Amino acid sequence: MFSTLKEYHQAIISAAWMITLSLIPQDLVRAGAILLGFLICLHTIRPRILMKTLQLRLSSLEEKLQDAVDNGIMRQSDTIFTNQFTRDIGRIRYMSFELYERTLMTSGGIFQEIKAFWEGLSLEINECLRDVDALERDLEVCFYELLPSPV
Repeated sequence: MFSTLKEYHQAIISAAWMITLSLIPQDLVRAGAILLGFLICLHTIRPRILMKTLQLRLSSLEEKLQDAVDNGIMRQSDTIFTNQFTRDIGRIRYMSFELYERTLMTSGGIFQEIKAFWEGLSLEINECLRDVDALERDLEVCFYELLPSPV
């Protein structure tokens, strides 16, 4: 039946794994999969992770704004747009500082982060991220409209 001792050992190990896996109830496997999915989802919506993303996106937006000012694009654009953009970016900066302070208060551990998530901190950070996205789109539209058209 088995030509070598190695095949015999592999068959025994295979049979042992099959028996072990057949003893694990299917509900336990499902519960483990649900727990793993929850942990992965929790990592992506943790306030600290989202706050880092917000800070990076906001600094990127501020760099683009500085480029627009340095290149004179903001001087060429409509003053109403420039004033509104300046107010919006100031509002987002203020919100991000407030959210950062609240995020720092959750640095005690994962349970505090889960509590902050349930209280809506992650949702507020995501709303701020959407505001940054909208301002970034507005700035890109401003760039596009003020660029000289090709001949």
